[in-house]
Amino acid sequence: MYIQINENGWKHLKKTVGEDYINTCIKISAYEKEINGEIWYRLQCHQVFSLFPINFGGQPMFNTNVMFDDEDLS
Repeated sequence: MYIQINENGWKHLKKTVGEDYINTCIKISAYEKEINGEIWYRLQCHQVFSLFPINFGGQPMFNTNVMFDDEDLS
């Protein structure tokens, strides 16, 4: 799935997994996709849900719009 990580999400990731993980596992060209001038990150669903805890009533850590590649849905 593709997500857009917002400022709250980057802060959370820096605290929980650190800069090295961000730079080697998220912010790599193979996982970044620019669409209409916005950067999206391709991560596995289980990765997203383990990296970003459910935060009922709190500030979201990534934008709520997500995308999937068509071939991933078949």
